[in-house]
Amino acid sequence: MNTKLTALIVDDEPDALLGLKELIENNLPEFSKIETAENAQNALEKIIDSTPDILFLDIQMPIHDGFWLADKLSKLKINTDIIFVTAYNEYAIEAIRHSAFDFLVKPVDPDELKNAVNRYLQLINGQKNTLKEKVSRLNDFFNRERLKFNSQKGVTFLNADEIIYCEAQHNYTLLHLIDGKQLLITMQLGKTEKILKDKGFLRISRSALINKSFIEMYNRKRRTVILTDTLQKYELKTSFTGSKRLLKL
Repeated sequence: MNTKLTALIVDDEPDALLGLKELIENNLPEFSKIETAENAQNALEKIIDSTPDILFLDIQMPIHDGFWLADKLSKLKINTDIIFVTAYNEYAIEAIRHSAFDFLVKPVDPDELKNAVNRYLQLINGQKNTLKEKVSRLNDFFNRERLKFNSQKGVTFLNADEIIYCEAQHNYTLLHLIDGKQLLITMQLGKTEKILKDKGFLRISRSALINKSFIEMYNRKRRTVILTDTLQKYELKTSFTGSKRLLKL
């Protein structure tokens, strides 16, 4: 190909940043210039100074994440193309797909990298969505019915599909979230159920409320239900009433 591209890699992890830079240099001669930035603010300054063709953008970074930077670029009407780089947060990837962005999963596979760049090259020869349109869809996705939960540390806003199941902890409720995270909220399980009952959740026992979308199987003999996320699996005991509810699904 005669096309010469420029790129900016943004990642707060030096090893990941340099590793991706080497992958591009070794596998994609289309790139004539590859710059790097270790945080979103520094990246913003570099992009304003010299807009790259492609921005390889890490999502999880301190202070400002990758979505913050994408939103800033949209508001500044800087229409660079973004390929998000993620350590496989299932919810984040769903958001990226919904918004028509491309993405790479860490550790980045050379073939997937080539495929992503080839998709970019095909898009620039046809009609593509503007960054403003993509970011608008991304924001719409993240702002859909966000729920407010109080904890001892403050207030957290979540989407229902970030919660795998809820576990009673005396007068509190422990939320088990995607990617193994947990949040202890200052609310009894009964009140939590009232908030989530219309969001696809099912009470399976006095101590557990589950998100039906994560159900893998129900073991009638053991009277347990198995929930699976990308990286972990949970097996929970069900009550007699909870079992009847599961069998009706």
